[in-house]
Amino acid sequence: MLGVKYIITTEKEEYNSFNGAKINYSTDDSLSGLWICSTDLLFSKKIKKQELGIFNSSWGNIIFRTPLNIQIPFDIFSASFYLLSRYEEYLPFNSDEHNRFTPESSIAFKAGFISEPIINIWTKKLFEIIKHKFPDLECQKKKFQFISTIDIDNAFAYKGKGFYRTAGGFSKSVLKGSFNEVKNRILVLNNKLSDHYDTYKFIREIHLKNNIIPKVFVLSGKYGKYDKNVKLSNPLFRNILKELSEFCEIGIHPSYQSSFKQGGMPSCLKEELQNLESVINKKITISRQHFLILNFPATYRRLIESGIKEDYSLGYSNIVGYRAGTCSPFNFYDLLLEKETELKIYPFAFMERTLRQHLKLTPIEAEKIISENIKEIKELNGLFVSLWHNESLGDVDYWQGWKLVYEQIFKLTK
Repeated sequence: MLGVKYIITTEKEEYNSFNGAKINYSTDDSLSGLWICSTDLLFSKKIKKQELGIFNSSWGNIIFRTPLNIQIPFDIFSASFYLLSRYEEYLPFNSDEHNRFTPESSIAFKAGFISEPIINIWTKKLFEIIKHKFPDLECQKKKFQFISTIDIDNAFAYKGKGFYRTAGGFSKSVLKGSFNEVKNRILVLNNKLSDHYDTYKFIREIHLKNNIIPKVFVLSGKYGKYDKNVKLSNPLFRNILKELSEFCEIGIHPSYQSSFKQGGMPSCLKEELQNLESVINKKITISRQHFLILNFPATYRRLIESGIKEDYSLGYSNIVGYRAGTCSPFNFYDLLLEKETELKIYPFAFMERTLRQHLKLTPIEAEKIISENIKEIKELNGLFVSLWHNESLGDVDYWQGWKLVYEQIFKLTK
């Protein structure tokens, strides 16, 4: 993240003989260089509850406190590792109805910095301190990046559902008294009205216009309570997917069932992958969990076993916040195996449903939140990952006005 090459040594003689920029990461303050007082976390292989505490300092609220009268009053390396590795998610925690880790359970929430990419902020301040002590030190500056991602949980509102789902849809609308919905369904099925989930032409146009290759994650699992996409065998859906694959990167959206069926067996995920790959005739190496269901380390191990190289699931569904405390991609570290893997994690801070469904924001209010978020990430030269769904771009009913918010993202990220 600093963009600086480094060497780690445990030999005092080698350390003392080096004349360049150096960090003394230990409990021994007699050594030269910049002292960062260490705690036990990075020297232990046992996963156990950490007595963190939350303390106020010149750096704001901190965890892993060390002597408060020194320049860096906490173990910044342990604090960062704790957040990045998702250490707290290996411990018992209070889960929601989908067995997901809740933001309220996190130390970042309790410390009040969950809404900030705190590790990037700490890193920026750390480099300023190092640079002041060692003026000749140079770093390779990173640039702001934007990745546009879209989830297809349900390809069409009315089309391609088959007889039983269509009949059920009609019945449900009648029972609710939603006769306008009945009318729209009839018009769409008779090709007299566009299906408002069919926003693929717009998705193509806006990304080609801005010269951006989006990543589109497709739910390809079998129909279930939480998995309600159109069947991959549907000709309309197959054509859409083939067209999308021409200008975007298609990823898997592992079904809800794949996370829980038989304990989340890799075979279920592999079947969904193979079925989707057979439609687009391309190898799939990127993924985002449906419902953002992540269980450490099981979920990421399944993805690795299935040939996935990048995952875009790390975030919360109900708040604007950084689950791992960063707006930069990083490699998944398996705490149980004490091993850094090749799986690259791309975190996000929110999705459009967070703003509309959970925070109850208007399009204008949402645009303000998005603008502030992008501005902060730009200042930190980080990565902004947008997460939208095809249906939220339909610009009707529940999502009226949100298409303009989406268009604004492309202006803000330039």
